[in-house]
Amino acid sequence: MKRRISVRTLVIDDDLAVCRKLHGWLAAAAFDVITFTDPSEGLRYATENPCQLALVDLRLPQAEGTEVIASLLTASPQTRVVAMAAFPERDQVVAATQAGARDLLEKPIQQLTLLTALERQLAEMGIAARTEAEFNRRLGARMRALRTDAGRKLNEVAAAADITSAQLSQIELGKTATTTWTLARICSALQTPPTSVFSEL
Repeated sequence: MKRRISVRTLVIDDDLAVCRKLHGWLAAAAFDVITFTDPSEGLRYATENPCQLALVDLRLPQAEGTEVIASLLTASPQTRVVAMAAFPERDQVVAATQAGARDLLEKPIQQLTLLTALERQLAEMGIAARTEAEFNRRLGARMRALRTDAGRKLNEVAAAADITSAQLSQIELGKTATTTWTLARICSALQTPPTSVFSEL
């Protein structure tokens, strides 16, 4: 059984050391990552194996980075591209955006900055949580916020949903998963449609 949602991620950078560093960071964060120093090989791979995310260096000796981005999105339109550049110039940033890049990271890239940028892209794609524990935590926090905003007490909502206060507390803390039927009853008790719960996750 998969314990984490897999995210295929492509890296195109002519610097082998950068490729190795990014591969290490992304693999450690459970991304399904593959790197290429040759942009033509990276594009060929993306054509045959569509990727959800791609990191593309804007300064490549073999090709213009913005052209690589445009070609990548032609081959794999659903890919979210994050450009990379050392000392990026304004015109370069504009060209990368026009080519389809959703974000730009300035080199040297820091691990936290990289992962935050990719998580932001995943959230926009509807993949904010990649593990069951993370999903339960986010769902619980959302349920607690809805109850608090409605000015409802824990025991009052639990009684209306026909569950114990301890059960609801565990759900709100993200300590336990909930069935769809239990979630539907909690939403009914809060007079909140389930769609509004998931739209915030």
